[in-house]
Amino acid sequence: MNSKKNGGWAEDEFSTVDLGDKRLNKRLIKLCDRFSDSPESPINQACEDWGESKAAYRFFQNEKVDCDQILSSHQAKTLERACDRQVVLAVQDTSYFIYTNHYKTEGLGKISTTKGRHGGETHSRGLVMHTCMALTTNGLPLGLLDLKITARENVTIQV
Repeated sequence: MNSKKNGGWAEDEFSTVDLGDKRLNKRLIKLCDRFSDSPESPINQACEDWGESKAAYRFFQNEKVDCDQILSSHQAKTLERACDRQVVLAVQDTSYFIYTNHYKTEGLGKISTTKGRHGGETHSRGLVMHTCMALTTNGLPLGLLDLKITARENVTIQV
């Protein structure tokens, strides 16, 4: 999936995105192509060089970059692909991202509070992600229909 050949998949997928600046729109497409070429790699390895890595970090920190705008462009393409199908499955899943040892990270919620074997409480902090993905009956992913990431309020689980 090289972005240099025929524009890449991301150019079509995000053709309707408007982040308020054409340079941000182009950066989104370039980042998507880079990350899809190397999905297992961290940002600094997926990018060509340090300058491109810095541009990626600036993109993610830019207040003009609206996740909902990006998702909405993808959702529109997902619905276009789904319209060609007689049956589409909407499969949901919830994932938990635990960042307990990331002490300086703000905005995390408690995933769980458990009583340890020796009487103390153990807290897990992180985020909860709920997704709904459109799939064909053969299991071909068509894209995301919905995505919600939340930080839970305090939760207590008795063990």
